[in-house]
Amino acid sequence: MEFPKRAKQHISETTSYKIFALKVPNRWIIREITERDYGIDCYIEIVNDKLQVTGELISIQLKSREKIEWNVTEPTKWTLSGIDISTTNYWYNFSVPVFIFIVDQTTNEVFFQSVSDYIKLNYLEYQKQKIFSYKIDKNNLLEGEVGLKKFLHQYYKDKSRKEFEKNIVTFFANYKHYVDFFEENTNRDVFLGVETSRVLFARHFYNNIYFLSMYLGLNWNLSPFSDYEKKSQSIFGDDYDLYEQQLDEIIVNLNNMQLPILNLLKELITSAEKDYWLINDVKLFNFVLNATDDGQFPEW
Repeated sequence: MEFPKRAKQHISETTSYKIFALKVPNRWIIREITERDYGIDCYIEIVNDKLQVTGELISIQLKSREKIEWNVTEPTKWTLSGIDISTTNYWYNFSVPVFIFIVDQTTNEVFFQSVSDYIKLNYLEYQKQKIFSYKIDKNNLLEGEVGLKKFLHQYYKDKSRKEFEKNIVTFFANYKHYVDFFEENTNRDVFLGVETSRVLFARHFYNNIYFLSMYLGLNWNLSPFSDYEKKSQSIFGDDYDLYEQQLDEIIVNLNNMQLPILNLLKELITSAEKDYWLINDVKLFNFVLNATDDGQFPEW
């Protein structure tokens, strides 16, 4: 008597899905796709530690292998090929960050790769619009608290990438203004109030440096800007939002962050993502390329 047989591919897909589901926190929601497959297998919706459904979505393309054979020449890499360039284009332009997950069915390990991040690091090859393969990094293991934090860190970077690029432009467009503002607004009489225009610029300076520091993983030691205003008013009264003593404290700290940020951005723009920036913003690329290690620009 004959019965329908289940395809090995379907068994593999079910196996990989079960392994993948075990690697993410139980509180997270895995939303399956019921429409035709265009390269997205499911979504993850992040539920935070307070069990709040946040609306944070991550698009997942799930691949599996019976056993991953890591590259001989690059022992921490495995090459995923055979992805149509049209699918990569779709992923890259998708409104929700897309991650490829590879399941090793022998070891029950799951590895991840951000599509957007990988494309920017290999942008010239992507621009050819021909064959585009992904090298999965063995270090991107979705396992335990460390792996989960690494995955979430990359997700939030992908999600805020457009804002990051805007802040890069803001940083370099205002770099000289920041330097001048520091020189002109430190070591003043501590009890004097700060006029609104300088408070507004200080807040703009603060917000720009804060965002870039967080994105680039630098230590941030400043209190929220409003705390400095409250402290000022508690010491000197509420005639002004901010007084020189607290303004000095803020901009000294911000000034100390500028050079580390500049050097990290220079490495990113002129080295790690060189082709991406050359193609998309050659003027910024050339400007940053000319920056010296001590934060000077020849055209000043």
